[in-house]
Amino acid sequence: MNLIKNFKKKWMNSWPLASLLFIGIATACSYEEGEFYIADVSKQHTFTDSASFHPDCCVATYVTGTLDAPALIIVEGYLIGGFIDSLHLPKGKVNIENSHGDFYGYRKIAIKYYPGEAKKGSLKIKTLIY
Repeated sequence: MNLIKNFKKKWMNSWPLASLLFIGIATACSYEEGEFYIADVSKQHTFTDSASFHPDCCVATYVTGTLDAPALIIVEGYLIGGFIDSLHLPKGKVNIENSHGDFYGYRKIAIKYYPGEAKKGSLKIKTLIY
């Protein structure tokens, strides 16, 4: 019992414990962002994104912009395949927020844009790997 009291006195109100807790929480909640732009929506594009840490959850994808016809974005594991998410982009204003793909366990992903019939417009793609 004395050991617990000594621990509480020494560590419970100290900055080292608070610092360690903050670092632990920040590490557990790590994520990395990527931003990609498509100026010519009439052509197919492929982008890669990666995390410097080993992710243990998901990829969130956000897409904004405009298109004159529907298009498609596929997010998958880089080189090894493995479907993560598909985003069907509508004609007109595009505003897809927080599309969560399937479980993701790789450090690198491929974001593939397929124009379909789209000829005019522009897109901004933002990814969060966590």
